[in-house]
Amino acid sequence: MPTTPPGFLILDAALETAREGDALTLGGDEGKHAAKVARIGVGEQILLTDGPGHQVLAEVAAARKEALDLRLLTDPAPAVQRLPQLALVQALATGGRDEQAVESATELGVDRVVPWIARRSVSVWRGEKLAKGRARWTGTVRAAVKQCRRPGIPVVDAPATTRELVADLRERSAAGSLVLVLHEQESVGLLELADELRAASEHGVEEIVVIVGPEGGIDPEELDALREAGARSVLLGPEVLRSSTAGPAALAVLSGLLGRWG
Repeated sequence: MPTTPPGFLILDAALETAREGDALTLGGDEGKHAAKVARIGVGEQILLTDGPGHQVLAEVAAARKEALDLRLLTDPAPAVQRLPQLALVQALATGGRDEQAVESATELGVDRVVPWIARRSVSVWRGEKLAKGRARWTGTVRAAVKQCRRPGIPVVDAPATTRELVADLRERSAAGSLVLVLHEQESVGLLELADELRAASEHGVEEIVVIVGPEGGIDPEELDALREAGARSVLLGPEVLRSSTAGPAALAVLSGLLGRWG
């Protein structure tokens, strides 16, 4: 008969130095939710993951009001090192489409997410919204990590204006990162770069960045600035996709091309 898989939880502390038999306490919001909402009890097994991507099987030794005391049943599995890493620069969008993109991108293996306050973004974060928006995206990432049971937790960078994004991309491009802007009016398709992308991966490129604009498209001056910073514009496919779909679709294509889904 099939067995029920263990629960899956996130440990904010690093597991790199942990060993079988060690005792750990899962506290904070994660521990509180596990104890009070999920009602995980003594004797139940759970799979833990940390930020870098180590995973370990643990057993609940004690369930307190807002925390779980755990005993590790195995040594942590080594963190999964997938190079090049994949980053998504997602322009803010209305109707929760930007968060949909972040959720799907997390499930599809993205390693880093950047909220982009683009010139044509209808939704704009200012003041307190900057911290609240980033926190909301971080919560979306963590929930998606637990849903798909993936190793590692993608980093959500601070929200970036176009000027800040261009400056960052210029540095990353100079360091060897590949930056791709999805643009519906481009003639060169992403799949046409397949050989080049595979070669870059084999020669040690550490990161590929995918940029997705807002619902109204990327402003021409912004597109010029991104290209000047080292980005290349590419066509994803014949259809014009929503902002919630384009980034995850590109990440899926790249995962296949780069052997992540081999």
